[in-house]
Amino acid sequence: MTQVRLIMLLFFLEPLVFGNWLSRIPEVQAGLGLSPAQLALALLGMPISNLLILPFAGRICNAVGARNLLICTFSGMLLILTLPGLAFNIPSLFLILASCGALLALAELAMNVEAARIEEEAGRLIMSTCHGCWSVGIGVGSFVGATLATFGLTVTEALALSVAVVLPTAVWVGLQLPAEPAKTATASDAPKPSFFNIPPKALLLVCIFSIGFAVTEGAMGDWSGIFLRDETGTPTAMLGYGYAVFAALLSAGRFMGDTLRQRLGMVALGRLFVSIALCGALLLFIASNFWMGAIAFGMIGLGISTAFPMAVTAVTSIPGTAAGNVAILSAIYVLGFLAGPLVIGGLAEFLGIRVGLMFLIPVLFISLLLTGSLRPGDRKTAPGEAEPASA
Repeated sequence: MTQVRLIMLLFFLEPLVFGNWLSRIPEVQAGLGLSPAQLALALLGMPISNLLILPFAGRICNAVGARNLLICTFSGMLLILTLPGLAFNIPSLFLILASCGALLALAELAMNVEAARIEEEAGRLIMSTCHGCWSVGIGVGSFVGATLATFGLTVTEALALSVAVVLPTAVWVGLQLPAEPAKTATASDAPKPSFFNIPPKALLLVCIFSIGFAVTEGAMGDWSGIFLRDETGTPTAMLGYGYAVFAALLSAGRFMGDTLRQRLGMVALGRLFVSIALCGALLLFIASNFWMGAIAFGMIGLGISTAFPMAVTAVTSIPGTAAGNVAILSAIYVLGFLAGPLVIGGLAEFLGIRVGLMFLIPVLFISLLLTGSLRPGDRKTAPGEAEPASA
């Protein structure tokens, strides 16, 4: 199996158990008797640990090597994911998810660094397809989790069964990747992966470019169903279809992304897709029924689909260590993902969810203005010099 196929398989495997867990959250909430606010507090463990570890993730990755970090953190994350069903109160669930979140952040950083290395060495465009595999993986994981629930398996039984299948496969796949010697960044060639240092201008511009998509992705997960219910009168049974359309077009766009990038280049592709997302956000402003809302969500999903994969390619082409640059990008993306929906919720509290979602328009417009920041990725693998990956 080639390195290209191995890394794509890892991107598919990584979210399988996590998707299983997402489908069982309501069951854990009911078992612990948590209110929505208490559940939200417990779930904060994962993003908080993400943000705490990412400033140091680049140095950790350089110290132990991306492949070694990926295998160790992937394994630890899967083992910890067998525990949420055993939580007995809010603090225990918070700590379990915080431990999982820290390892998840490191594993995803290592996966992206490995994908960037393989993309460059193989001369094939694979980053967008890799993230498409991730999108499929989390969907399959959620479906499997729901199916195991219908068979009567408890949360712990279902998660343990999933880990028993995924973990040996993931370790085997990881061991097939070549081990690279650990790297030590020098002060002259690498920005320190920390919030306490201002990133170089080129890296900072890519990070700001990505914020619009982070805010948008978080908003779709949190507010799409509320929008359809409150603004279009969509029946409760159909509310999930809005996000399903968004997720389907997000996945489809990622699988098309490498081919389109090879033909158009990253900057032109970025401008095209951001424009589609902007049009979708504008359509939400006038959407009066489910179908208009679903079309808008689909346009937004397609429009943001290639943003993060292209941003990863761009930052790994900027001077400094790939791990350090990706860590900074990931940290800022997580901040946007968390903060954006909160801002939208505050606006919705006073002005309604339709006006709240209009916050997506200015942040996506800023991303449109900054698509030129992707140019380092075009210089790294110019159109015509590499072929898109085929799964």
